[in-house]
Amino acid sequence: MKRLTIILLCIVTAIAAFARPPKLIVENLFDGRFNNNKSVSISIYKNNGNYYRGITVNNNPGIIKKIADAIEQDKPRASNYSEHQGNDGQYTSLQIINNGEIIYIGLQRDRHGGGFFFIQGKEKAFK
Repeated sequence: MKRLTIILLCIVTAIAAFARPPKLIVENLFDGRFNNNKSVSISIYKNNGNYYRGITVNNNPGIIKKIADAIEQDKPRASNYSEHQGNDGQYTSLQIINNGEIIYIGLQRDRHGGGFFFIQGKEKAFK
């Protein structure tokens, strides 16, 4: 009986840990710090169970570096990671699984200190 109780406790703990919010570093980029910056445009959408947030940056390498640093901190949690560099710039993407759903994160950097960053997934992945 004691053994069964321990096994059940382990299962409940594992389920609770699996259902935790992802607490990604990149999510902190949407805390309002860029709201009054004219080189930044922010988009947030919720539609049909999907959640999307994006940041477009024009000619501001400092902000692009902050975004790239946040992605680098979340990289160890990624189940899939890729980086590509070409003549038109650099693209970084990663996928993080949370609550059985995939969170897609991407950053496209151009050569002029601008870029586009997004985080997207099912709402369930962020709960």
